[in-house]
Amino acid sequence: MLLNKLKGGLPKFIKHLTYNEYAKNSIRSYQKDILKLIDFLEGKDGKLQKEYLIEYKKSMEIRLKPSSVNRSIAAVNKFLKFMEMDDFTLKALRIQEQTTAQHELTQKEFDKLIESAFTNKKTKTAMIMLTLAYTGIRIGELQFITVEAIKSGKVLINNKGTVRTIVIHKDLQGHLSLYCKEKNVKSGIVFTGSKGSPISRSYIARAMKEVAEQCGVDPAMVFPHNLRHYFARSFLDCGNPLSDLADILGHKSIDTTRRYLKTSAETKQKQLAKLKIISNWQKNYGFPQKKIM
Repeated sequence: MLLNKLKGGLPKFIKHLTYNEYAKNSIRSYQKDILKLIDFLEGKDGKLQKEYLIEYKKSMEIRLKPSSVNRSIAAVNKFLKFMEMDDFTLKALRIQEQTTAQHELTQKEFDKLIESAFTNKKTKTAMIMLTLAYTGIRIGELQFITVEAIKSGKVLINNKGTVRTIVIHKDLQGHLSLYCKEKNVKSGIVFTGSKGSPISRSYIARAMKEVAEQCGVDPAMVFPHNLRHYFARSFLDCGNPLSDLADILGHKSIDTTRRYLKTSAETKQKQLAKLKIISNWQKNYGFPQKKIM
């Protein structure tokens, strides 16, 4: 297929995604990944061949993380299937699942973030972090936190046509009610930008990094989606069922939720330290009394 025909199919594909109510950020991501492929093919002979796609995949493997490669492959494959070119689709990379989660926020670190944000008069940032941590919602779903939802104690979240209900924790409900009163927010979206539109992802990410730097928490661990992980871990640590967590997070498959069962290496060490296989093993079996390093 000529490259020009591929280019011509992109606007139709974007229209298709829009018609099917894909989120704006998802559409931008699809478009960006497909344009990168087209740019790569520009240097070829104007034809789309499977070997060129495989070459493009290999070039991504050199530059990107496996998860990023697979995200791009998923976008390209969806586009190719839309163009009825299933024979050109690529296989995703096989990623060995990690058994530890090294970048989990601890409760102590989260407490430091909240305390620092309030101390430094960054009330909006503090309230956003509390909201994400108390609900487990995605950053793009923050727009559904409205004054009306706070009053009712429930949030209706519409994500890609799927609607789910989130119950607002009473503590969070109280904090948000006070925040709205102080900021004179009487209706609609609670966290907005300067023009009244939903607050941007980049603003939130940047604000959270600034708080992390001020209180000495590793900024690499402080980003909106990690608070979703923090909520999930806290929810499971209370002994709640995995199936309930899947409903709250809006996962279609419980296998997606299962990754939150993973624990950090530090947590595993603490768990193992509590493990008692036999009693008085040194005394009864004559092992050295000194601690083995």
